[in-house]
Amino acid sequence: MQDNEQKFLTDIQSDDADVRFAAWRQAGEVDPKVIPQLGRLAASDKPGVAKAAREALNTIVHSVGNQTGTAKRAEVVKRLLEVAAGDYALPVRTQAFRQLSLIAGEDAVPALVKWIHHQDLREEVVFCVERIPGNAPLKALVACYKDAAEDFKPRILAALGHRRAEEALALCLEAMRSPNKEIAMAGMRAFGRIGKKPATAPRFPETKGLSEWQKIEHLDSLLRCADAQVEQGNPSEAMKTYRSALDRPEEHWQCAAIIGIAKIGTPEAAAAIFPKLGSRQRTVRITAEKAWAGMAKAAAERA
Repeated sequence: MQDNEQKFLTDIQSDDADVRFAAWRQAGEVDPKVIPQLGRLAASDKPGVAKAAREALNTIVHSVGNQTGTAKRAEVVKRLLEVAAGDYALPVRTQAFRQLSLIAGEDAVPALVKWIHHQDLREEVVFCVERIPGNAPLKALVACYKDAAEDFKPRILAALGHRRAEEALALCLEAMRSPNKEIAMAGMRAFGRIGKKPATAPRFPETKGLSEWQKIEHLDSLLRCADAQVEQGNPSEAMKTYRSALDRPEEHWQCAAIIGIAKIGTPEAAAAIFPKLGSRQRTVRITAEKAWAGMAKAAAERA
């Protein structure tokens, strides 16, 4: 190891807080090969040294944050993968996965998903992989789903939903048929976020037996699906869901339906909103008035 890297590591372990601080602030200028040693120091029984090492790791990661495709960034990723997969303290490995979520690319996915079944690291792995751009992370999550623990399958589905991964469409349809309500609802939430119309009609979980919160998520997912159908040019299917929400007593469901219907902009849509202009519920009435005015303006612009 060169003298400057050795001096850096010595300073990180200094008894002088000012020396440690100066070292971690300059960590971005140091060769990434110090990362494994910093991983060891991050678990030091000396709080000041442990903090300095953790902050140095953060500084190194931030230093390559805008250097996409550079050799240094690739080296930082490589060294962090060593820490994430090595015999380091659990908090240190956790930090490595979080840092990798900021800078890792698709080529790192195979090494990351090896740990998706680790009880103490699986959440960090999914969080990390979910944030990596590209299709490889999505395909990897779909592939990992089958062998995932039952209690963790909803988390994988959530990640795929957040990414609106069309690759997971079939998986969501399968999950919605699960007798496990948590999995079924996770599948429905993800399906709603993805918003892609499947080749066959989806079978949504029955509301019987759902908790009150799950019933809310059920309708929310249906409305997300309806919004997606409007965007994709299938308003007739969306109207069925919107009309159902319009008949609900809760103001927020009615308002959500009105906003969605207004985007359709057809005479049928106007007819559905019109009765709500006289609603006794102030919020619903105001939402309907704004939607009505917006539709009128859009119609005038098209004329």
